[in-house]
Amino acid sequence: MKPKKVPPTTAVFFAILMIWASLSGCSQVNPASSTLTPGATCGNSTCDNNETSSSCAIDCRDTKISGQTQMAYINSEGVGDIAVMIATPKAARFPEGAGVVVIATPIFSTTGGFLTDPDVTSLGLIQISYLWPGTKDTQTGALSSGTFDYGGEQSVRVLRDVIRFASGLLPDKKGVYLPTLVPVSSLTGEVGLYAFGEASITVVNVLRLYGDVLPGVQYFVGRENPTLDTLSCLEAGYLDDSGNPIFNPFYNYPASYSSSSINLTYPNILWDAAYKDQHTGAVGIAFLDLDGNKTATADDYIMSWKVPIMFGKRYYSAALTQSLLYSGALTLSIWPEDLATPEEAAREWSIRRSTNHYVDLRLTMPNLKVMLVFAQADHIQVAQDKPHIHQAFQGFRFEAGLWVRLNPDRAYVQSLLPSAGLEFPDNPADTQPDNWMQIQSYAYPGQGSAEHLVPLAAAAEMADRVHFGRWDENLGQVLYIYFPPTLQP
Repeated sequence: MKPKKVPPTTAVFFAILMIWASLSGCSQVNPASSTLTPGATCGNSTCDNNETSSSCAIDCRDTKISGQTQMAYINSEGVGDIAVMIATPKAARFPEGAGVVVIATPIFSTTGGFLTDPDVTSLGLIQISYLWPGTKDTQTGALSSGTFDYGGEQSVRVLRDVIRFASGLLPDKKGVYLPTLVPVSSLTGEVGLYAFGEASITVVNVLRLYGDVLPGVQYFVGRENPTLDTLSCLEAGYLDDSGNPIFNPFYNYPASYSSSSINLTYPNILWDAAYKDQHTGAVGIAFLDLDGNKTATADDYIMSWKVPIMFGKRYYSAALTQSLLYSGALTLSIWPEDLATPEEAAREWSIRRSTNHYVDLRLTMPNLKVMLVFAQADHIQVAQDKPHIHQAFQGFRFEAGLWVRLNPDRAYVQSLLPSAGLEFPDNPADTQPDNWMQIQSYAYPGQGSAEHLVPLAAAAEMADRVHFGRWDENLGQVLYIYFPPTLQP
């Protein structure tokens, strides 16, 4: 089937219409309505610690799905009943029907319920989101049974079953399959996965372990995803509470980088037992004693307070945790109760990483297509060579041997954001910078509406590429113009 041809003026009109449709369901966010007070997490660019769009609009956008939503429950064997939200577009993207996109849920940060951003129903696609075991949606009251294991083996099985439901291979608890539940024709053989942040770790584990039972999955869109514990724990650098980058002085590209690890040393690593975190109230913090006074001060490299919390404990990387013990900064006899031990860190992080696992996709998902989405300034990572993007590209492209593109085709960005110019990249697929210190030229400016529209453009491009079987390095034009329903006043 050939894509529809439309006059340029018509294309521009519908591009503007698409922008209206994608934003009309969102309340306007006024940063001034959220006050950043000392000790508060509001303003850290992450919707976490039970923040909501009401309590912290600057971090949490009240994004509403533009399509119709309904609830369903599926049974995940050995886990329990998992709550799923099905969002259906007002009109299918293609005459043949609507592709399906599963939005993966983060494993370290609190979401407060079903994910609604990005809203791919505005593109004419069916959107599936879900709740991890033991978590509740604050708006609908939906609750998944079971106990959350923070992206462990149980979480992997849950996401596998959600994807099988989205692919029309697993019914809900009432015995009804997705195609019967939605009012549009569902293209369950054109399933995409979307993951923002650390949610990608579970996605990679699902695909490498269960890809052979997920025949409907055709593509993955990953946005600014950490790839291993050192990056999940922000040990190469992080943003402070004012949004300023704090760089680890011992991370240097290329010496500290490899495709499977981040080679950081922790000289003068110490533990300040008197330090009390103003955000969480946690006592004690790891730091690199750069000034030699054995106390965490502004002259030292103090680790970020935004370390993952799992099973009621703070988790630094396995390497840093071991360094605390080897250096004598901590001993097992005085080890803080809320800090993972070296044994715990090594065990839990071994299955919560993507590096060393990409190669398995050669057997389980040999036809998967990948889009990696990232802005010039990441939401959380600050290293200038973007090691998380570098490792993901190398893993998917060279270890797994897959088609990989760094950011969407400029034509797709312009279809949603007509003002996007040459400052938005147009990177041919399967290419990377010769020097990753120049990766900024491959990234998009993330200010304003681009932050939300570029990920949508990525989903639209991948859905169209799958539907039409087009895997050119660069397209230069959109493959299909989606005609959304006529807007009602």
